[in-house]
Amino acid sequence: MKGSRLSAAISVLGAILALLAYIRPQSANAAVAMTLYQDPRTGALYATPGHGRVYFGTFVPQGSEGAMERRITQKTQAQLDAEKAEMRAEFEQKQAQQQQWNATMAQQVSEMQPAWREFGDRWYKKISIGTLVYAYWGYWSHAGWGPQFLDANQQWPGVGNNSYNEFAINRTYLDFKFTPTEDISMRITPDMYATIGTPQPDKVGVNTAWNQVDDGNLGLRLKYAYLDYNTFFSKVLDVAAMHGDRITFGQQQNPLVDWEENLWGFRYTSLTPWNYLSLSSAQVGVAIKGPIKLHETQYADYDVGVYDDASYHALEQSSYKQVMGRLTINPLGARSRYDSLGITGFWDYGYPNKAPDGQTGAGNASAYGHITRVAGLIHYTADSWGLIGEFDYGHNAFSESNFFSGSGPIDAFSTSFTPTSVTCKPVTITSLPTTFTPSCSPTFPSTSYANFAKMVGIYQNASTSVQLGWDILGHYDIPETPFTLFGLYQQLNPNQQVTKNPLDFYRYDLGIQWLINKYLRVAFTAQTLTFHHSQFDATPAQYLSDFTTFGKKNAPFTAVDAVPRDTHAFFINLEFRY
Repeated sequence: MKGSRLSAAISVLGAILALLAYIRPQSANAAVAMTLYQDPRTGALYATPGHGRVYFGTFVPQGSEGAMERRITQKTQAQLDAEKAEMRAEFEQKQAQQQQWNATMAQQVSEMQPAWREFGDRWYKKISIGTLVYAYWGYWSHAGWGPQFLDANQQWPGVGNNSYNEFAINRTYLDFKFTPTEDISMRITPDMYATIGTPQPDKVGVNTAWNQVDDGNLGLRLKYAYLDYNTFFSKVLDVAAMHGDRITFGQQQNPLVDWEENLWGFRYTSLTPWNYLSLSSAQVGVAIKGPIKLHETQYADYDVGVYDDASYHALEQSSYKQVMGRLTINPLGARSRYDSLGITGFWDYGYPNKAPDGQTGAGNASAYGHITRVAGLIHYTADSWGLIGEFDYGHNAFSESNFFSGSGPIDAFSTSFTPTSVTCKPVTITSLPTTFTPSCSPTFPSTSYANFAKMVGIYQNASTSVQLGWDILGHYDIPETPFTLFGLYQQLNPNQQVTKNPLDFYRYDLGIQWLINKYLRVAFTAQTLTFHHSQFDATPAQYLSDFTTFGKKNAPFTAVDAVPRDTHAFFINLEFRY
């Protein structure tokens, strides 16, 4: 018994030694688990299975756990790498499919582009929409009669209404421009204006009338509607110096006013000289205009046209037409239309806007005779300043209605009065017929300015009236600031034929502008209309009677306080342009 136990112990010891002998030469990183088998008869352990041996267990040598973990980690990492490789391959496949799809879409869009490009060229690239707004707050410290400061939309209560003030939007434009081809372009510009007038009842049928009331409502009218032929001098005649010139037909800018407004640059505060006196800013007709350039340098700019006698806001009645022309010479050359030294001449010859059978009444300029306007200008425009000197001559160009365009006495507008009394001569009937019309003379009330209004009509409506005036306009940009100093001075003798005309006046517009950005600017201005004669009675009644043939019907009378009262006003002007 003891022998068999000893033999079993020796066998176990031998198996352990054999196991150690197997493990020792292996490095720690190479250690592995071993499966043991036992002989039940002897208890001996074996590393390999054999006859009569049974499974004893698995022996894990010390230090082999780390190796197993590393093998597990390696296997896991290998699986992850395999999965990443599979995902990368799948992503690259999808990316290739996306690129192929993008290429297909790009080809399809490219095939669609001609239609989209045609749409874009026809609309987005060939239509522009802009707007222009003038507004102000005005304060009249001294109110009087006279022409408007800004435009026909600006009117104020006259004498006796000092300290009158108002907020106003005096002008707005919506500007539409169309350029379907390089050959032609079109402009349509509606204009807002104040519907101020004398309401007159409109008879409807036999017993009905509709009352017409303007009341200063803001209405729309057409300011510009013209077609430009842009390539006549480049494609038809091929005159190199006139490639930028064009032929214009329709309701368009007249040759002087719009050009001078841009030359000066402060139209939103005041009217330029001839526009202030009578010349409309737009006419209906046909014109040729543009620069004359040599090697991209401008040496001249011209605008010549034939137009209706009516302005853009009146219907044409005359059988005649008027001719206007402006020529600007740039002796030093100019980089643009308003650059450097310029010498400009303007001439206008037309007739009153009356139907042929209404052009009668010698001596009355509103119905008979011709109208002439002439201007000569010398001007220089630098980067930060500009100066304009102007001389004006007119014949029948400044009438009573022009003088009272801003404000005037009630008698000047032929307003109906209710008679204070009616005196009828007695009629004695001595024989048939018994029907008769009695002779009656109504007596109408008269204001304090009735004779003054008649005097203005006699002096300014005379067909021999001659206007002489001179003007200075300029501006200076204050360095490194958004502020600009600017001004306008105009002096006019409304009728040189009058020995001592109480209507001789001067006016000025002095201000400072704040350029907020390229779309918005604001200015503070002081403006005045001053009559520079001392107060006097107009002249004896006989002078007024003999001055014109149509003056006799108003004689005899003497205009007391013949020199009008001055007008002084202050404004905050605003312009928004986009």
